[in-house]
Amino acid sequence: MKKTKRIKQAQSNTAKGISWINTLFPDEHVIPVHLSTAQIICGIAVFLAIFAVYLKTLYPTIGLLDSGDMVSSAYNLGIPHPPGYPFYCLLGKLWLTILPFGNIAFRMNILSGLAASIACMMVYFIVLKVCPDPVKGRLKGIIACFPAIAAAFMLAFAATFWKQAVIAEKYTLNAAFAAILIFILLKWQELSTHKQKGSSPLAARGSNPYGLLYLFAFCLGLSFTHHLQSIFLVPAGIYLIMAVNMRMTTRLSWLTYLKMALFFVLPLLLYLYLPIRASVNPLTDWGDPDTWEKFINHITAKQYGHYFTSSPIKLIEHLWTHLTNFFPAQFTWWLLWLGIAGFFFLLKTSRRTAIFLCLIVAADILHSIRYDILNIDDYYIPSFAVFAVWMGVAVVRICNWTIKFHRRLPLILTCISVSLPIIPFCSHYHQQDKSKHYFAYDSAVNTLNVFKDKAVMFCASDDIGFPSWYLLFVEQIKPETMIIDKAFLQYAWYTELLKQRHPEEFAFSMSQAGYSTTLDDYTLNFIRANIQRHAIYLEYQQPLETEFSLVPAGVFCQIIPKITQEEMKKILGEMDMNFNLRGVRDESIYKDWRTAVIFKNYGAAYSQLGSFCGNAELYEQAEKWFQRAMELNPSSTEPYLGLGMVLEHTNRADDAQKLYQKALKINPNDPQIQKKLQAVKG
Repeated sequence: MKKTKRIKQAQSNTAKGISWINTLFPDEHVIPVHLSTAQIICGIAVFLAIFAVYLKTLYPTIGLLDSGDMVSSAYNLGIPHPPGYPFYCLLGKLWLTILPFGNIAFRMNILSGLAASIACMMVYFIVLKVCPDPVKGRLKGIIACFPAIAAAFMLAFAATFWKQAVIAEKYTLNAAFAAILIFILLKWQELSTHKQKGSSPLAARGSNPYGLLYLFAFCLGLSFTHHLQSIFLVPAGIYLIMAVNMRMTTRLSWLTYLKMALFFVLPLLLYLYLPIRASVNPLTDWGDPDTWEKFINHITAKQYGHYFTSSPIKLIEHLWTHLTNFFPAQFTWWLLWLGIAGFFFLLKTSRRTAIFLCLIVAADILHSIRYDILNIDDYYIPSFAVFAVWMGVAVVRICNWTIKFHRRLPLILTCISVSLPIIPFCSHYHQQDKSKHYFAYDSAVNTLNVFKDKAVMFCASDDIGFPSWYLLFVEQIKPETMIIDKAFLQYAWYTELLKQRHPEEFAFSMSQAGYSTTLDDYTLNFIRANIQRHAIYLEYQQPLETEFSLVPAGVFCQIIPKITQEEMKKILGEMDMNFNLRGVRDESIYKDWRTAVIFKNYGAAYSQLGSFCGNAELYEQAEKWFQRAMELNPSSTEPYLGLGMVLEHTNRADDAQKLYQKALKINPNDPQIQKKLQAVKG
């Protein structure tokens, strides 16, 4: 009796196990898809249309973010920031060689737009793959492609994707890799399923599903030599291969897996680019990976480890903010529901494919919520591509569902669907149109034009440093200028690289250190050792005034040997400061937060010059510079306070009081403003 009970229990457990396996690894009927000539032509038209929009909205020259680093490295075959991007550098150099027109940065911007357009086109083909029979065969010709077209344009006009498509960056090329890899696996699933069942017309033509697996492995390895974001596809890829393999009558052999491993490893040899190029000391040599240790540290992005968090509270906060902010911002709240509905529709009709795509999004989310950087939304681009696919699926399924109500209703809804991308297009166009955005280029020119020959610039911001790299290393504007990134001075590879390139300037001993408040000892010792041979520039640093004199120089200050007040007064009296900022009055150019933050530096520079003139009792000049500061940065209290003090010194207390009142409206809780206002009231 007990034995019978145990047998029944074992059978029950086995049945539950089989049921669980069937749930996660279902045996699905995958409809074979042979793309028609019309569908292929339509896909090419989608690519061309999206590419045309990107060409219209491209940056005309270098942009912010990592653009200056990536373009300079591609042009000079250098080494950009981790993990080094060897594929991007080599492809970029080839692209610059074959494209004969436009400045170097503009050509690389075109490459980003091209990659983004390919990614969108592949989303179009993916939707056709997962929804092979739109509206139960009732739609014919081009109209049957409308849901896929809508999905492609949804991704094209998503805010973050569009932002990356118009600037020389790495994310759109990674998106193209991701979309191609997804399509390859879905195609392999289709061929494998029908080759086993003998019902696929494609199988009859001699299609080789194993070849697609090898192609997938090769493309995955190649994508790893560009950006490691492609790792988000690995769990999903393993799942789909296992799920299909479990239902195949002839399972994949260990030899097949071995060949896949070889095809994956082969393109990874491109990483040899890093030590090879580091050995010749290129102009951009981030990480200087000419030893095994530095090579491993660079490709694993060890220096970015401090950006990752394991705090449960932080992870939950990031999860909430990322899901509620990023996805609605891409597709607008009006259309967000389409992607969510599309996932559930696909889960019901093609569970295996739905789980496959869902795993990509899950892996992306699990990685990104751990990464605490300002531009983390860029890491969600693979998820946005999947979400766009789900939106296309939703359109097809909703139209299928409406057949029961009216035979022409699906046709009407399908035609309407192709107009849905107009919503994100109109929402994002003015923000993403960078065709007049010269800000990064002009900022770098403004910085370097002030510098004397053979200057040294201590830089603490990539948004200032990277565009300056472009001018120095690509356009050869003041190429003898030495840029020292203060943030890198903590790394041994960087200080050693500086000593190799500039042995005379870095021959000082650290034993000279004896004073450091705001600047680190290394920077201070460099100034002491080189102030007589180089013009040295850095952001204004109050503690330096006890040992040196500081002279305003655009958004920087020049560090000079100590001079008298009369000498300083003469320098300031002859000084003029003008910035070339094309489109400065065009508010659409300054809508993004990064540009707005840097733009404030110009108002701060005028305020700084006004303060210097005020301290030197050059009140007329001080008033002029504070007025300019208010014009550029009206939301800052600094120029109001500075000009107010100048007016007090020139016996215009009533005017000073008005300025303090304006400053108090900007910041009602500032005790310094309150104190000044009370004092002037008497």
